[in-house]
Amino acid sequence: MEVSVSGARTVRDEVAELLGVSPDEVDPDADLIASGLDSIRMMSLSGRWRKQGIDINFAALAENPTVAAWSALVAQRSGTGHDAGAETAEPADPAGPNEDDGPFPLAPMQHAMWLGRNDDQQLGGVAAHLYVEFDGAGVDPERLRYAATKLVARHPMLRVEILPDGTQRIGDRGLPVTVYDLRDLDDAAADERLEEIRHQKSHQILDGDVLELSLSLRPDGRTRLHVDMDMNAADAVSYRKFMADLAVFYRGGDLPELGYTYREYRAALTATDPGPSEEDRRWWAERIPELPEAPVLPLVPPAEQQDPRRSVRLWHIFDVPTRDALFAAAHRRGITPAMAVAASYANALARWSSNPRFLLNLPMFGREPFHPDVEKLVGCFTSSLMLDIDLTETRTPTQRARAVQETLHTTARHSRYSGLSVLRDLGRHRGNQVLAPIVYTSALGLGDLFAGEVTDQFGAPVWTISQGPQVLIDAQATPLVEGLMINWDVRVDAFRPGVADAMFAYHLAELTRLATDDAAWDRPDPPAVPEASAAVRRAVNSTTAAPSGEAIHDGFFRTATQRPDAVAVVGDDGELTYGQLRQRALAVTKALQDNGVHPGDLVALIGPKCAEQLPAVLGILAAGAAYLPIGADQPAERTARILGTSGVAAVLLCGGATVEADVPTLSVADAVAGHPAAGPVIVDPDALAYVLFTSGSTGEPKGVELTHDAVMNTIEFVTDHFGLDASDRSLALASLEADMSVLEIFALLRAGGTVVVVDEAQRRDPDTWAQLIQQHGVTFLNWMPGWLDMLLEVGGDRLTSLRVVLLGGDWVRPELVRALRNSAPGVRAAGLGGATETAVHGTVCEVDELPAHWTSVPYGVPFPNNACRVVASDGSDCPDWVPGELWFAGRGIARGYRGRPDLTAEKFVEHDGRTWYRTGDLVRYLPDGSLEFVGRVDHRVKISGYRIELGEVEAALKRVAGVDAAVAAVLSGERDVLAALVRTDDPAVDARAVTTALTDLVPAHMIPKVVVVTDRIPFTVNGKIDRPAVARLLVDAEPPAAQAYRAPVTPLESALAAIVADVLGVGDDVRVGMDDDFFSLGGDSVLATQVIARVRDWLDIPTVMVTDMFAARTVAGLADRLIAREPDGERLNAVAEVYLEVAEMDSAAVLSELESSA
Repeated sequence: MEVSVSGARTVRDEVAELLGVSPDEVDPDADLIASGLDSIRMMSLSGRWRKQGIDINFAALAENPTVAAWSALVAQRSGTGHDAGAETAEPADPAGPNEDDGPFPLAPMQHAMWLGRNDDQQLGGVAAHLYVEFDGAGVDPERLRYAATKLVARHPMLRVEILPDGTQRIGDRGLPVTVYDLRDLDDAAADERLEEIRHQKSHQILDGDVLELSLSLRPDGRTRLHVDMDMNAADAVSYRKFMADLAVFYRGGDLPELGYTYREYRAALTATDPGPSEEDRRWWAERIPELPEAPVLPLVPPAEQQDPRRSVRLWHIFDVPTRDALFAAAHRRGITPAMAVAASYANALARWSSNPRFLLNLPMFGREPFHPDVEKLVGCFTSSLMLDIDLTETRTPTQRARAVQETLHTTARHSRYSGLSVLRDLGRHRGNQVLAPIVYTSALGLGDLFAGEVTDQFGAPVWTISQGPQVLIDAQATPLVEGLMINWDVRVDAFRPGVADAMFAYHLAELTRLATDDAAWDRPDPPAVPEASAAVRRAVNSTTAAPSGEAIHDGFFRTATQRPDAVAVVGDDGELTYGQLRQRALAVTKALQDNGVHPGDLVALIGPKCAEQLPAVLGILAAGAAYLPIGADQPAERTARILGTSGVAAVLLCGGATVEADVPTLSVADAVAGHPAAGPVIVDPDALAYVLFTSGSTGEPKGVELTHDAVMNTIEFVTDHFGLDASDRSLALASLEADMSVLEIFALLRAGGTVVVVDEAQRRDPDTWAQLIQQHGVTFLNWMPGWLDMLLEVGGDRLTSLRVVLLGGDWVRPELVRALRNSAPGVRAAGLGGATETAVHGTVCEVDELPAHWTSVPYGVPFPNNACRVVASDGSDCPDWVPGELWFAGRGIARGYRGRPDLTAEKFVEHDGRTWYRTGDLVRYLPDGSLEFVGRVDHRVKISGYRIELGEVEAALKRVAGVDAAVAAVLSGERDVLAALVRTDDPAVDARAVTTALTDLVPAHMIPKVVVVTDRIPFTVNGKIDRPAVARLLVDAEPPAAQAYRAPVTPLESALAAIVADVLGVGDDVRVGMDDDFFSLGGDSVLATQVIARVRDWLDIPTVMVTDMFAARTVAGLADRLIAREPDGERLNAVAEVYLEVAEMDSAAVLSELESSA
């Protein structure tokens, strides 16, 4: 069916014109995207048809891109406005006469850019501008000045002035051309001066001017034209148009006068635009609660960025054959080139982001056809679209591109509800300003950015960069005569070192593959880890050490034979030599054998922490059995469950413990008094050494099985690396059922040293620990950081004997190591990472220096014979700086979970021919190959739509001056709240000081709403942070003063609160207090502008600016700023008092008052 759209022109005619072919070559049923039609031309077509009265938008065309489908749409919808083929009448001019006189409103995108450029805005401090240099063969300064004068006369927006109240007017200033004469300099000096000019112009905020032209005259006779444009005046499409006009004027040509202006366009748009439909509003409202945030990329905290305003351009030009091959491959799959590039960009972002689902900001360049000259205008015609990109399940480039394209088409159906409106709604929903700083700008389909005449007159573009407020990356795909330019304009100092370059390289590599290898479209992606990083990881993961082939107790029995009189154990009841301990251990062995225990069996040891446990454990091992320790403080029901599921062959009791069991039960005291066995049983290194039960996420305890060989990998490394020998003494504080006890006992006994045992009664008394260290000359600790914290508080002057201190199992604060060194000069301190399943520890970071940027001591690098991966949710390896789950492989990992094949299969997985243990720890690789602990997978929370790592919040809190330690938590309720407990000895550090300092370190959504300051963080008896106790403290704490309602006091404060409440439309049950954050109450940039307009007019404060609202955020802050600026503060209160009186009057009373005054 041939359907006419304009006179005799059919849908097929119009499509053929766009494709550059004859109508006969267009198959009515062919996919037009596959035929080469792109999104930009589809948008142009829908705009043209709407002008002709055919109500069709871009999304409707994209849904079924064939001539047949479009013909049916045109036939169906041509009656919704005017007859198809009829031109629409021009809209009435709502501006009236002298339309260029006086201010007119900013477009929404202009308003956003104007506000965002201010220093007090997130990612502010820069203007939205585009800077380009053209290298020419001799541009004449006078001809350029003539052309510039003609240009600003033709395009009023190149003379626009942005006023302090958020409006704009057309000024009468000209466009001077600055000339830099470098002809007397040598080439090197001229290049240096050009670099200075470039640096200045590419990062400046133009002061009043929106366009600046400069010309550098080079020593070699060539010229360099510098063009700096403020995007508040002109978008990228407008830039292309006015540069073409400038070239025409420069060569002496002329152009007909325009019959329409941007101001008229904005007025017409306001008069005719019905705004978003109710369907569009409802569609977005349903999605606001679940929309993702922007990509969470590896960023440097704002306070630590060297130059937060600096942008750099990363760019690459694909030649014409490569570009054409890429586009053709996309078209064959029904994918537009713009979406193919967008999907590749999104993939690079996802690889470096903590969230594979995120918001992507797409600028849209659309012009309503109100007048034939609209396409020739210069102005800001940009809007934005927020795309919900979800790459969680996409595995191949084809899947990704189709998913992104489908998302664009679906979202575009509701694009009349602008991206800025979406961000405002998100801000209201989440209680703080929401940004979408990751941008994708496609100019594909718009033609070359620099028209042929521009380069003919001014030379080739040799330097281009753009930047914008509240933007981290603006990725652009631009057609050039030379091919396809892909460039990213990046706030480079906001990113961790090397991250932006690595992401860009990954993006380019994928586009190259898709252009050169058609099969690559349907293959999974190669690793995102650059080869240089992969080489570093291979190096740290390939260290080896020859296994000793011994069991964990063999070293003890060897020393007992060689040095029987050496002291092995010091306990509360005295000392035991190696010979005495050997005899007692073998007596336990004999007792177990007499009760049917065989090699390979499992024997439980139940009782409190005491020296009696050592002969028991050694006796079990000497029998060829494995030990299973259960503390005396374990509930009877849990003990019964462990005994029932573990399959023990016997139970040993110490310290007066009792238990009911279905297997032989022996007292250690009785066993050691019996006859000893002849000697220990020879044990295979692959035999089981012990089973330790830890808490399971389901509440069911899980028994971790460790072999002798796995544990010996840890023991051998620690004893060899730290040089433990017979002179060393350890303080054994850990309970036997905690894996930290393994090194305290077996590393020292293998080295021939002495174990000083802390018994159960002493385990909660750090003063006793310090006394024992001093009394017995303890040299070695393998401790939780919390224990060392408590020890240093009470015994810092009694620790000089310490030689080696290993800290693991929790965050290790740099301040803790610093304090340790003050108490024990010369001590070797190390942070270790791992889990019970990795034979106590698996990585090491020996601390030589304490860099200022550390918030915790890194996990470090794997022990010899171990390897680590940092794994994303899709199973791929994370690049440097990107958090993922820590996986361990190698000699030092557990066999699995006792009697739990299901859990073993879940946590111990096969990859590349190796078994890997999934730790549940969140870590990231640093560029040097070391691992840094970030948090726990189960400590990832979602609050107000943001996914937050509690570990990242804690790390930021520890950066606050005066804060020694911090714990973040979530307080559950009608709406979950982020809270934090911080420890400090500084009386100046209170909740308000902490939250204020955090504003320079983390985004607003990561600042705890509840902060409680304390002098002590609660720990469990095993030295871990007691998170349930922390949560109780936070719940029980009185609300901090900063969060309580504080009523306005002065008339000015009361007036400001009333204005804010009125603009926000809060109900009578909501009070706007002095300290309530405007944006947390639902404010946004538009509402802030309304508040300031009322304050300026109603309170007679002409100096107030919208930026004051963003800087102050609260009524108290705004009042303080206004009073500080006003010479007569009483005048403000007097005017405010009058305002409050009038505000209380109804309309009739106000009218009566005015009449009586008259």
